[in-house]
Amino acid sequence: MSNTGPATGPSVPPATPLTPFYPKYAKPSVSYPTDNLEPLSYIAEPNGTGKTVYNPPRPDGKKSPHYDAVWNGEGGEESKPWWDFHIYHLPLSPQHVEHAHALYAAVRREFPELPTYRFWDKPLGPHPIPMFEVNARTPHELGALFSWFVANRGPCSVLIHPNTGNDVVDHTTHATWIGDKVTLDVDMLRAYQSAVEAKAAK
Repeated sequence: MSNTGPATGPSVPPATPLTPFYPKYAKPSVSYPTDNLEPLSYIAEPNGTGKTVYNPPRPDGKKSPHYDAVWNGEGGEESKPWWDFHIYHLPLSPQHVEHAHALYAAVRREFPELPTYRFWDKPLGPHPIPMFEVNARTPHELGALFSWFVANRGPCSVLIHPNTGNDVVDHTTHATWIGDKVTLDVDMLRAYQSAVEAKAAK
């Protein structure tokens, strides 16, 4: 769909009542109060490229705090303030195995400061095929590692997720994939999460 054309745009669609068949999603969060601000325009900015809309500056004059720390949920798991990258390969494909080993070496050379874990040649926990893991602890590391894997992953699939303290949600709802999605053993994640919650309730 082309983004060229006259500097016009749709008005904000009216809210429609939700039926019982559709879930109600949480409102996207903004790090400062917006209720008393002027509505945002959907019309392209005539003084810009004619394709982008005008975004007014933040009232506090600062940049978003999301530039400073990765999100790990509301009151997330403080002991794990990082995001996981799981890199998968098919163990019966020689080309996959060869590239996965090369990728493992390359990411360690390129980002030696990032925590990198052992290379597994068999399934592990909820992961049905071999993988290795790298952690990103800041938005800067997260963006750099994401774009690097887009360029270098080859045939490997990459799962990216935060650590909010809920393993089921983190590996499903909160998960982002680069490449083909790998079907995880979610039942194992549910069993683990139930055990964690039962232990915390004692």
